Amino acid sequence: MKTAIVIPVFNRKEVTLRFLESLYSGNNFHFSVIVVDSGSTDGTAVAIRNKYPDVILLETTPGSWWAAATNIGVKEAEKKGCEFVITCNDDNYVSAESIERLVGTARDYPHALVAATVCYYSDRDSILFAGRKRSAVTDRFFYIDNGRRYSELDGKIREVDLLHGMCTLFPASVFRDVGYFDEHAFPHLFADDDLALRARKAGYCLLVDTGSVIFNDHMETGLNPYYSKSGPLSIIRMLVSRKSAFQVSTRTRFLWRHRRSLASFVLTWLSDYCRLLLVITARWILPDKYFSKIARCYLEFASR
Repeated sequence: MKTAIVIPVFNRKEVTLRFLESLYSGNNFHFSVIVVDSGSTDGTAVAIRNKYPDVILLETTPGSWWAAATNIGVKEAEKKGCEFVITCNDDNYVSAESIERLVGTARDYPHALVAATVCYYSDRDSILFAGRKRSAVTDRFFYIDNGRRYSELDGKIREVDLLHGMCTLFPASVFRDVGYFDEHAFPHLFADDDLALRARKAGYCLLVDTGSVIFNDHMETGLNPYYSKSGPLSIIRMLVSRKSAFQVSTRTRFLWRHRRSLASFVLTWLSDYCRLLLVITARWILPDKYFSKIARCYLEFASR
């Protein structure tokens, strides 16, 4: 079964080359790699051509955010007759063995989306993502096992309520059945979540293979209030930037589209932005070590 790995990139030449180096470091690499460059001006395209001539490099305009760029790569994979498409972000460290494991799981579960487990690059035994479950009360999706030791997992397949787009395998049939990433409603963040939920509604299973692991350099990913203190300009950026999960328009649109009821939508929206305010305030008041402990306790509680 032919598999394509699609990577959207923009002006992160060193990060992108580091990703490709990790991907090609194994033996017997037999996947198609499609990089979609959204008009980088830092020499990314030239560097890829020179160092990785086997990569299929597609160039588009700077206005192509994650969803649009990934859609371009997916359509190229479809033209090549690929049965599986794996979306990857270039701030990951991914081995060919982890990709091979995802493909093997997809063969065993032909009507499923399959994501790798994600650990922090700075602490390779600490879990960043191992799936998400939906709250019984609100429409929030909580991370499972965030911060837990990866060595404690059993390597099995788990069914979850939501995945991620950092390293997830999509059967090509998904795009025929439910369409592509919604680049208009969710140009950057939430596009992967939205497609996964549409696929789940159409009867696809959402699986995490805990035996397949990648490592994410989380400091290269978006805007996150948990990682540093936020001043007035940072707060404004979190509310308006497409790189922020708290961008008001996009987050509101996502919650409304996938609401279970009007009441759950209102409760979730209010709790999300109250949580943001509490995190920002706590970041300024508490020393880092105490903030980290409290944040970890919160995530453990929320995961139950």
